[in-house]
Amino acid sequence: LNLMNSNFVVDQAKHLAKRAKDESQGSLKKSVVRAFELIFTRKPEKEELDASMEIARVDGLEIVCRALINSNEFAFLP
Repeated sequence: LNLMNSNFVVDQAKHLAKRAKDESQGSLKKSVVRAFELIFTRKPEKEELDASMEIARVDGLEIVCRALINSNEFAFLP
């Protein structure tokens, strides 16, 4: 819960969302893809992109970044 509600994580999600937007020339799709690249160092799969696009449209890219930061893929190294 600390990771989800931490002021640090919320702040980092804002910074990542801003960077993704700045590097994507205003395209929401490119911003979502860039967020995946910055956080996971990979492009999203189609299902991930579709779900993330819907969330970004409704709640904003910051929420997508926050969810990605809180994912197992980000939190645990293989």
